[in-house]
Amino acid sequence: MAATHGVQFEEILSRAGDAGLWQALVVLWSIVGSVLSGVHGFSSAFVGGEPEHRCALPGELANETASEEQLRLWLPYNNATGQPASCERWDAAGGSRTVGCDVGWVYSRERFHSTIVSEWDLVCGRRWMMSTVQASYMFGIFCGSMISGVLSDQFGRRRVVCYSSVLFIISSLATAGAGSYASFVTLRFITAFSGVSIYNSMFILTMEVMGPRWRSVAGLVYQVPFSCGMMALSAAAYLVRDWRYLQLVISAPSVLMLGFWWALPESPRWLIMQDRLPEALDVLAAAARRNKRTLPSDAEMMRMMAEFRVAETKLSPDDDEEPQRSALQSCANGIGEICRLVRTPRMRRISLASFYNWLVVSMIYYGVTFNSADLSSSPYLAIFLAGLVEVPAVLLAVPLISRVGRRPTTVLTFLLAGAAILCIMAVPAGTAWPKLTLAMVGKFASSAGFAVIFLYTAEFFPTTLRNVGFGASSMCARVGSMAAPYMVDLLSPVHWAIPSCVFGLAGVTAALVALLLPETNGRRLPETVADIEQGAWDPAPKDGYQALHSTEP
Repeated sequence: MAATHGVQFEEILSRAGDAGLWQALVVLWSIVGSVLSGVHGFSSAFVGGEPEHRCALPGELANETASEEQLRLWLPYNNATGQPASCERWDAAGGSRTVGCDVGWVYSRERFHSTIVSEWDLVCGRRWMMSTVQASYMFGIFCGSMISGVLSDQFGRRRVVCYSSVLFIISSLATAGAGSYASFVTLRFITAFSGVSIYNSMFILTMEVMGPRWRSVAGLVYQVPFSCGMMALSAAAYLVRDWRYLQLVISAPSVLMLGFWWALPESPRWLIMQDRLPEALDVLAAAARRNKRTLPSDAEMMRMMAEFRVAETKLSPDDDEEPQRSALQSCANGIGEICRLVRTPRMRRISLASFYNWLVVSMIYYGVTFNSADLSSSPYLAIFLAGLVEVPAVLLAVPLISRVGRRPTTVLTFLLAGAAILCIMAVPAGTAWPKLTLAMVGKFASSAGFAVIFLYTAEFFPTTLRNVGFGASSMCARVGSMAAPYMVDLLSPVHWAIPSCVFGLAGVTAALVALLLPETNGRRLPETVADIEQGAWDPAPKDGYQALHSTEP
């Protein structure tokens, strides 16, 4: 195969330094986008938090007076909890027929001073609208994942990150001033779309500028700031209980992303593949200066880059037939590439297994996080712990994937997540701490699984379909994350254990499906679909460049 001969990109990058200060600065800038993704991804738990509520009594909203005696006359009470009904009242004082909250609702300010739920009455029959807030955010991630990969390949990683950062700053800050439910949902969608474009493009850029020795570690640790963002969100929400001020507080740091325009380099690998060799040489020269390395002569570097490009383009000759495709043509080409993922038997098996695992791990990851806020008496503590357990989960995944292997680690994490969540159903309904503890075990396992499959996916797809395979898998993850809030918000009122049952069974089935994936640890990675069909999972040579992490994700 062409990719197994000639100059490799790792050889070119090593001349400028493949794990020095230049790479560290790229990783440092990536932290900004990663932290903010974690903050905004879970902000609806507080911005859209549901306060305790009950039906307002006739005339109560005008003079805001209601004694305990009046409440007993107008509201049905739950004998087990001693709490008034939240979505119905008697048709008259001391009546026997219930009606809906036609006068409105009274909200407790003990936990939240103001949320979009209390401002726009997203409770009872309108509760699905609150689920839609998070689902629309995930739909924005879905669309961003689908489009940003194509745009990143067409226009470059840096350009997508920079333009998306401007869109992110504007939309996130404008959300604090949203005057209606519709405008709020729309702005959240835009924030999610631009946020995932930054997150995914920065991930690809980070992987492409990092040397093979540190690529897997950087790929996993890249997700740690996301967890830190969740913890920071909990602290901010605890201190700021009004949703509009909270939205401003969590959005203000996004202005730091304007620094992308000046500090972020373009991927030299992408520049080479676009036949922009002088620009690639400038980037590599800047990297060499920062890393205190000396490059060979310009002529030698140009020769190496040209040789590498020729070898790579032989793998996908169609890329040179129309080098100046429009964005619309690129999107159409991307759809055709997705079809290639399921056209042949082995490629179809791998792709469908990847799609299902991504869907399930995302559904569990987000579902357990939001459900833990319901299982705990304090959503601030629950979300903080959900972010905290991610850090050791990701760090533990680093040695596991190398020592145990990619596939066994994936199976193990899915089984642990499913088992822990299923055990929640055995805990008595009124016991909070055991349920929260089991939820955190499930969150720990799903976080580790997400970290592993994030890197694993970039290894089992062939080079010619790696970007589109990663993007399609990420799209499937958004389907799971869009379904998660509906399962939590709409099924838990039916019975608190139903979401746990769904998430637990999904985790167990995903562990079985993961057995269909190939093991990539220490193996030569395939370059084309033909390699997949011919069984290309041979032990990698020991010379370094075609070993496990030498193929760019």
